[in-house]
Amino acid sequence: MAKYGVLLIGGNRTHLEGYGRSFAADTRCKIVAVADEEGLPEYREGLNRLLASELGVPYVSGLDAALKLRGVDVVCMCADVERRGRVAAKCAQAGKHVYLDKPLAGSVKDARMIAEAVEKAGVHSQMFSNIHGPWERAAKLAVREGRAGRLLGVHSDMLMAKGRPGTAPPGLVRKESPHVENFTFVEAKRELLDMGVYSVSTALWLAGGRAKSVYATTSNYFFAEHAKLDIEDFGTITMELDNGVVATSTGGRIGWTSHPRAGFRRVIVAGTEGALTFTDSDPHVKVFNDEPPFEMPLTHPSDPMAMWGST
Repeated sequence: MAKYGVLLIGGNRTHLEGYGRSFAADTRCKIVAVADEEGLPEYREGLNRLLASELGVPYVSGLDAALKLRGVDVVCMCADVERRGRVAAKCAQAGKHVYLDKPLAGSVKDARMIAEAVEKAGVHSQMFSNIHGPWERAAKLAVREGRAGRLLGVHSDMLMAKGRPGTAPPGLVRKESPHVENFTFVEAKRELLDMGVYSVSTALWLAGGRAKSVYATTSNYFFAEHAKLDIEDFGTITMELDNGVVATSTGGRIGWTSHPRAGFRRVIVAGTEGALTFTDSDPHVKVFNDEPPFEMPLTHPSDPMAMWGST
């Protein structure tokens, strides 16, 4: 049986650490190469080449050359957020199906560029999200069956339990800027953008409407790394949808010891007949003990927030 040829764009310390290995493990797929744009910073190209070496495939510098490789059907793209619009659009324009990292892009302009390129080329695209998880599917089924009555509201949480919370300077209040250019930092990420993608996409998917108005706030800090960079580590969003449903979401980082797993993920659907709650950890058992408190892991100087498995 012929296999789908997959081209990976990006490298280690991106989500390709997981995506790439998942494609490699799928018997329907074959990794053709790892690639990226030319002229990247030395550290980024080095991390890209490292992933190629770990997967046992060649590394190609330059998108034009990579997209011309024989047997490439699908591109899995994890370029830096600042570059995602042009990189993803170029892949679609080359007639390749695109599996996209989240967040899709750093601006509405870039997101539209991707969508238009995909539509014009007639290829398939998908951005990574949580909507294929069993607990979110259960929530969707409950909405379809009307178990809570006519849907009035949806709430979704995605809070990552990594990093050292409580390290931000006390009393510091953040002010959001309407114009953002930088998204890629070693120390941290813009968490409402990065984690909020999960909760916002889930809420909109469950509610079945498009946002008519949006209110968001990112005015607090928990982490010194985010405070130093003036980027949000937590935020909330309220959306009024065109079908009359109100959707709310949280997205951010809450630190080690705040949750027994990687983080807190939850969906609440509220209707005229009641409310239903779904999480990725139900059913669960709580255990209490008098063991010594949790000791924080060592901090990797190139990844202090523990974003990547390779560190």
